[in-house]
Amino acid sequence: MIPIRLNWQRYTDGFQLQELRQSSGTKVKIAEPRSKRTDALLHEAINLEDPIVLRLVNCETDADYIKFLHRFGTLEEKDVSTSDEITGDIEFRYGSFGDPRSGGYLHPAADASNKSPITLNMLRDRALSLHGLIKETLWTGRVDTGSKVRFLNELMDKAKVVVRPCFVHTADKMQFVLQADTLFAFMVMEITAAHEAEAVATSCERCRKVFLTGPLTGRRSHAKYCSDRCRVAAMRTRNAAKGK
Repeated sequence: MIPIRLNWQRYTDGFQLQELRQSSGTKVKIAEPRSKRTDALLHEAINLEDPIVLRLVNCETDADYIKFLHRFGTLEEKDVSTSDEITGDIEFRYGSFGDPRSGGYLHPAADASNKSPITLNMLRDRALSLHGLIKETLWTGRVDTGSKVRFLNELMDKAKVVVRPCFVHTADKMQFVLQADTLFAFMVMEITAAHEAEAVATSCERCRKVFLTGPLTGRRSHAKYCSDRCRVAAMRTRNAAKGK
């Protein structure tokens, strides 16, 4: 497997949750950086034991999404705008499983400023789209190999995934890698890497979170739990039911 790299950044002081009121009276939640300070991030290889894409897919609450942004950064370079730069209403456009990059909020001035606010609904929409893609292709026995090949090629095309070949110097060695353009592109490549490794997606019988099993995932193909914590908790529940 050719390594995938991403040179990215995150906001040092994290995000705070803000609410904007539309002219219609509805409220929109946005994630606003606490400061303009940033840290550089480097993802040097795809880790199928704990993929970033599953971190997003498994988010449930507003706090989960805020933590995701703080740890991994925004999905696109132009995702973030501060609230005092936002004027006028924000229009939501739903994405789809076939075009996971289409979801998000559109701002009237976004095209001119090349900035758009990052909203929690946008993150949820992306997460749902990516979850649908995983479930359609990585769940056991869902799709034959030929269909998967066509589907994944269409996915990378529709999602406008940009990766460029390059050489990097690490540990006095020259290595050939593919450099991802954005965090979103990196996450799509994680899905394709899981297919190449013939990994399988499933949901934890304890917490229902999605995880991968099989080659390069660190889990057996018949694993039922996403972690030892869930496995032990399930065992204790079974023992309690038996009166032990």
